[in-house]
Amino acid sequence: MLDNVSSEELTRRLTYAGFVLVGFELLKRMIVGPIRTFYADITFHGGPFHSYNEDVLVRHSNEFEACLLYLRDFMEAIDSVDMCTIQDLRKHRNELAHDLVRRLPTLQTDEYQALWEKVDCTLFKLSNYRTRMDVSADPEFQALGLNWETIYGEEYFLFEQIVERVKVLNVNGTRHNKSLDRSAGSVIHNLIDWNEG
Repeated sequence: MLDNVSSEELTRRLTYAGFVLVGFELLKRMIVGPIRTFYADITFHGGPFHSYNEDVLVRHSNEFEACLLYLRDFMEAIDSVDMCTIQDLRKHRNELAHDLVRRLPTLQTDEYQALWEKVDCTLFKLSNYRTRMDVSADPEFQALGLNWETIYGEEYFLFEQIVERVKVLNVNGTRHNKSLDRSAGSVIHNLIDWNEG
């Protein structure tokens, strides 16, 4: 089945599959984790928020889907195009995770470059939104004179590294490190502890 695939190409395809799995888990953590954390151990008295069950889980029987709908319809942090992009990565992840052996002989990683670019834009938008919600009212951060359109959190910084490595795999056909520079936005990931769970 893999007779016509060199060991270098097999390694490249397996590496790519690993990036897809890690990328999606990071994405899932960015979407579900912060919403859970927001509603954890708090009781709202009036206003637009009620409970995790009432505001989020009521939207869909699958928690991930419910969180996407919450972000799109309630918080307006993403739009329908963003939601489709996230679902496309989810579908790609599921295809690789559940059928990797069958997919390995024919997997052409460069065919997914456009998907990664769309996912990158969507997750930057989500990270920017989340970071602004978390710190924009803090006087310490306001005093820094940040361009709020360019900031992002640590989770996006990690995802960006995955996207860059996927590009390297596609362009060169080999793995190697490539430094990243997003100096305008990277200040936030060093200033905030994002280990929310």
